[in-house]
Order: sequence, then C-alpha cells, then structure tokens
Amino acid sequence: MSPKASNSKKTKEKSIKTNKVEGNKFKKSSSQDQDVLVNLPAGLKYKVPGKRQRVIIGSIVIGLNVLLVISVLVYFYSPSFQDFIYNFGRS
Repeated sequence: MSPKASNSKKTKEKSIKTNKVEGNKFKKSSSQDQDVLVNLPAGLKYKVPGKRQRVIIGSIVIGLNVLLVISVLVYFYSPSFQDFIYNFGRS
C-alpha cells in the first residue's frame, strides 16, 4: 500500500466522521416537518406535493396553455369561429 493511498483513506474516514457530526448537529426536526410548508390554525398543514401530483398538475397547466394558444390561432384565422366567440360574448 502506498503512502498516498493510506493518506486518502484517512482523509475519507475523517470526512465521513465530520459529516456524521454535522448531520446530527443540524438535524433537529424530523423529515415530516421539513415537508410542511405552512402550518395553519386548527391543525391544518400544507405539505409539499408528491412527484405524481406535481406531474399531473403540470400536465394540466401545459395542456390548458396549448389549448389557449390553439384557440387564439383559430380565432385569428377562422372568421366563423370569430363570429361564434363574438356572439357568445354578447349573450
């Protein structure tokens, strides 16, 4: 074993010990407390949404934006749709 390898091993062990000490030092709250964004009265808590919920909401938002862009394009290029929107707004 070379002296460089043993030195790097000692450094690695020391950094692992340091990380463990720092991790315990700053970890005062549980992981569930970190997920809570807002504590409301009467015990209501707003938590960070999960991955599936973020994907679903993001898909809905992007889908509605695409629908809006398509409807604007149709409005400008189709006189019958433009008349429909004009008459629908008047009623």
